Amino acid sequence: MDVFEALYTTRAMRRVSEDPIPDDVLKQMVDAGIRAPSGSNRQGWKFIVVTDPEIKNQLGDSYREAWDFYVKEFYGGTSDMGASNVLDDEKAQQVVRISKSAAWLSENFHKVPAMFVVLSRNDPTGSSIYPAIWSIMLAGRAHGVGTCLTTVLGMFKPEKAFEILSIPNDKGWKIDAVITAGYPLGKWGVAKRNPVDEVTYLNTWGNETNWNLKEPLWNY
Repeated sequence: MDVFEALYTTRAMRRVSEDPIPDDVLKQMVDAGIRAPSGSNRQGWKFIVVTDPEIKNQLGDSYREAWDFYVKEFYGGTSDMGASNVLDDEKAQQVVRISKSAAWLSENFHKVPAMFVVLSRNDPTGSSIYPAIWSIMLAGRAHGVGTCLTTVLGMFKPEKAFEILSIPNDKGWKIDAVITAGYPLGKWGVAKRNPVDEVTYLNTWGNETNWNLKEPLWNY
């Protein structure tokens, strides 16, 4: 696969089938992940690949509890994740679509074929793990596997997840993310984003680029 195709089309794919992912694909996703850079090359990471149905069921229960708490605390319990407060109709519709997709993942978390529980320690910035996460997701894309990065479980139900996964709680580990993985039910495509010129300055804050990029530089 062309590297730009992977970069431009790797996005959150929450709705996936229950078809299992071959072990060789799971292995390569992690193997690609550990080739990513980390701060001072400390490699302060661990990855738990979860495919066991019973463990997924337990994590699914915890994820739903965490998701319900998140929606209640941040969006007042509204199922549209605040779309009603978005003035732009097109953006409001996008929020609604995302909220429905996220709700689907919550309801079907236990059915996702594989989960990569990503842990790190001794990283005061909290950012060193993300190149590895992105590499796992890109490797999945190369194999036609859709992934989604979620931090809900680590933020709101870490203790329960530690118990379910037998993670030692006295070694400084924390759950940075869970990457869900499966063969997508939807289609791959370039995600719609605000144009480069709207979010980018040249050299100093406020200095417009004038690159005139209205459309992505790569497309099917």
